[in-house]
Amino acid sequence: MKFPHFFQIAKLRFNQTFFLKLIKLLGLVSLEDIAEHLNELRPKHGWFVREYAQKRYFFTEHNARKIQACRREIKGWYQKEWITYEERAVLLASLINSMDKVANTAGTYYAYLKTWHRKALINFKFEFIQPTLGKNSGSSFCEPAESLLSRRHFNIVYLDPPYNERSYPHYYHLPETIAQESTPCVHGMSGIHSNISSMSEFNKVKLAKQALIDVIDKARFDLLVFHYADNGIINNQDIVNILSNFQGLDEYYIDSKGYTTKEMPRDIKHHIYMVQNA
Repeated sequence: MKFPHFFQIAKLRFNQTFFLKLIKLLGLVSLEDIAEHLNELRPKHGWFVREYAQKRYFFTEHNARKIQACRREIKGWYQKEWITYEERAVLLASLINSMDKVANTAGTYYAYLKTWHRKALINFKFEFIQPTLGKNSGSSFCEPAESLLSRRHFNIVYLDPPYNERSYPHYYHLPETIAQESTPCVHGMSGIHSNISSMSEFNKVKLAKQALIDVIDKARFDLLVFHYADNGIINNQDIVNILSNFQGLDEYYIDSKGYTTKEMPRDIKHHIYMVQNA
């Protein structure tokens, strides 16, 4: 998915050298001026307003028009080559993060609330995501895990794949559409992109176990940390068997509340597996 990739760029790559060209072209002084410029844009009507404020109540119409204006401005900057790919990623991640603060949802974008939540009635405000502090910048890649893991040796590999049949692209379709800067045909109560990306192999009962084997077979590491839920598609014994080829398997449990739409207990155990590859 593209939108979490953009969030990683914003958190790991964003620094004070970003947006120097844009600041100069707009006659501004600082990053704060860019945020102020976006917040002062005249609200715009368009696809986003029609689909997610008028037809579906994900946002108030006022907020949707402000988001539409920001979205259009960022797209224009990129088309004119006033911003780089990474700068565009930071802007879109910040836009998604800002709009989420006024979304009329309970957490994901699979459905909107029947009545206006108090946060949805707050006026939208664009704010930059604050980067993670550190001496060195990080890297972000958007590609299959087995492809990335096969290219180099890692000190630590942390794997946290989907553990059930719920598709992340469907539950977070709107942030993904914003990141793609598309205006697709949408359908259903949720307004899901008609051509949204397919589910991961980890979401599929018949393919999940082999998907894990394929990823681990390609990985070169000193320490592997694998996080999975005990009620996941791949059962615990299969995971232990897959990891038994490595040294010193350690297992830890974390109690958590699981997601459910039904009236039932939500307690769930999450499993942390750790192995070394000598």
